[in-house]
Amino acid sequence: MDCGCQIKPWVRFWARSIDLCICGSVFGLIWAAIGPPVNTKYVVVCILYVLLWVPIETVLLSTWGTTPGKWLMRTTLRDSTGSKLTFSTALSRSLFVWAWGLGIGFPYAMLVAEAFAYLELQTKGTTRWDREGQFRISHGQIG
Repeated sequence: MDCGCQIKPWVRFWARSIDLCICGSVFGLIWAAIGPPVNTKYVVVCILYVLLWVPIETVLLSTWGTTPGKWLMRTTLRDSTGSKLTFSTALSRSLFVWAWGLGIGFPYAMLVAEAFAYLELQTKGTTRWDREGQFRISHGQIG
């Protein structure tokens, strides 16, 4: 892996998109099988499925140090010492990303939050949640 100082917003975007697509597909199947009637508000479904990703991401980051999307995009996440995140640290980061990076899953807020995160990553070299948590993002060569 390369150093954690790389700035690759599009790699991070696609990794997160892959993760959310996988989660959304599973959530959609479960929702279709046991969920409330189809007329449930779209916004509620969006918020729930993005929130559902938080505990899944937390477990993956604290055990594997990556998620399926990050793994496919050859991206890993470590703490300031180079270790995998603890469960509580991973949960804190995932909630922070859910709120500030994904606008809690609310469709229009999500676009704004992603735009601000992109700009911050481009101008400061890191996102707010990674800077405050002193996390290191490493990107390998995508083949």
